[in-house]
Amino acid sequence: MSERKHSRWPLLGLVIAAVATVTLALTGAAKNVPGLEFIPSGHWIANPEQGLVVRVDGATKKPDTQVSVPGVTPGSQVVQDGTHGYVVGDDDVTIFGKSTLSVEATVPAPVKGERSVPIETAGGAYSVFRQSGQIVRLGLEPKVMSAGGPVGPPVATGDGTVWLHRTDSGAICTVVRDATSVSCTAAAPAGHAGGLTVSGGKVVFVDTTADTMSVVEAKGLGPAIKLGVDAPSDARIATADAAGKVALLDPAGNRMHLVEVRVNEKGALAEQRPPAATVPLPAGEYDAPAVSGEAVVLLDHKSKSVRTYDNGGREKHSTPIPQEKGRPELVRGEDARVYVDGGEGKHVVVVDKDGSLQPVPVIGAKPEEPKQPVQPPVVPPAVPTVPPTVPSADKPADRPVPPPTTNRPVPPPARANPPQQTPPPIPVTPPGMPQNLAIAITTKQVDATVTWGAAPANGAPVTAYHISWQSEGGRSGSASVAGGTLSYVVKGIWSGKDHPFTVTVVAQNSAGRGAPATARQVPPPSTKSISLTKGPRAPDCKEPNCYYMHIVMTGFEPGTRYSVNPHSTRAGYSNPGHGITTNEQGRAEFNAFYYHGAGDTVWVTADGVESNRLEWTE
Repeated sequence: MSERKHSRWPLLGLVIAAVATVTLALTGAAKNVPGLEFIPSGHWIANPEQGLVVRVDGATKKPDTQVSVPGVTPGSQVVQDGTHGYVVGDDDVTIFGKSTLSVEATVPAPVKGERSVPIETAGGAYSVFRQSGQIVRLGLEPKVMSAGGPVGPPVATGDGTVWLHRTDSGAICTVVRDATSVSCTAAAPAGHAGGLTVSGGKVVFVDTTADTMSVVEAKGLGPAIKLGVDAPSDARIATADAAGKVALLDPAGNRMHLVEVRVNEKGALAEQRPPAATVPLPAGEYDAPAVSGEAVVLLDHKSKSVRTYDNGGREKHSTPIPQEKGRPELVRGEDARVYVDGGEGKHVVVVDKDGSLQPVPVIGAKPEEPKQPVQPPVVPPAVPTVPPTVPSADKPADRPVPPPTTNRPVPPPARANPPQQTPPPIPVTPPGMPQNLAIAITTKQVDATVTWGAAPANGAPVTAYHISWQSEGGRSGSASVAGGTLSYVVKGIWSGKDHPFTVTVVAQNSAGRGAPATARQVPPPSTKSISLTKGPRAPDCKEPNCYYMHIVMTGFEPGTRYSVNPHSTRAGYSNPGHGITTNEQGRAEFNAFYYHGAGDTVWVTADGVESNRLEWTE
């Protein structure tokens, strides 16, 4: 990576913006947020005309929170993690707090002249720049990493890992939670087109050159099975499955294939499965399919509309996209819903997990002033004409004759301030999804501490949270806590060698139970393992074509220092080794032991464990 002035995004010299913001209930229902209460996850979109970023609640289909961001530019993307939002523009990134709803910093953009793909995972918020192969984990101290070349559409798994496919070399790379570099330990066939998707928690490489698909394993691809369809090399692949079906779009053929993925007991893809379904589409200009729950979402720029299909290929809903300047795009939110962002940030179409569609104005028009009731014209009382005084014998001459009586009613004077009608109360609905659900556990614990953020109340206080858990080894249970409690300890769920388990948390108020949040915990490797691949070029080596060894250690004791020693088939080779300390998960990843002997076989050992043997190449 070049030593550019801003390549590491130093915090020194950051422009700290003291911007006053207002928590605005655009629907009339939101309240001020206490200092330590985080705004729950939803979807944020930038509206440059208003100078705002606005959060749309996917559950209620309403905008409910906004932050003032002066200078936000058209086309800016908003990505979020658990505590912050990041407005990624062409020249800079503006960082705002989700608890304070105020701008905290502005930093230079990591890559100029290239639009990124936003990724929101359990491991953080990322911007992936596909052409340059740069991956940025956003934050107040962001981390810029390089895959070494251009990449295809990224995918993410539930443990917070981002997966990338190098389109030039075929390497399949990962960025794990808190990693400081990209690791590439598997590869697809060189020169084969295709892409990655996630199905049932497994990362699958779809090879559109060979019309096959394979599970991505630690050191390569698993057995390949046939897709059952003739996919073009430029097929656009959904990055997640729709209830076990992977969507492949054939852009020239105006059709979509839905291929079922089944994993057998050995963790490989099963050959026996129903035939793929092929769905004819209206002629259009389609983006790659996206998935919301069990629904496949297609954005057609030609007809300016969005369509949804079930995983059997039946069309469910369609709606035109509100017309705006700029190009709309599909974004998969942290809540696994799909959002269709308008080109100017004025509208969002929310795609729910059943495929239903709801256009949402991001910033509505100002409410009209209440109309004054029409009053009848005020007619002043008639001034009676006084007839001349007629003297008579029984009426004094100075006494006027009384005016004739009239039956015309005199209207009452108009009121200056007519009463205004009270707006109807906002209806109470069940709470939204509990936010930022997480499971804290270590290899030496048998209990799991489950934590979550407050669910959107939606008009009535949250009175309870209901927790349930299910282990793939058969253990299950449930419990309930009061509405003000945001954690629970599941006793004895895991002994360190048990199966993965899933926890679900649902909020309840007077209107009922809301949308569930789920999280899955996978035990770390129970056996020690060392993976060895060829690493980056070694600038300190005096020999030509000299590269580091790239070493990944897993399953070792957490926080323990080990001596790692390299070995080679070259006669007389020796190296004093290198000391490394594992992290809290018993993992270590590093580059060391530069080497230049093409044709030799190398390996490393640590604590009696031997890595794979690697034939060194120039």
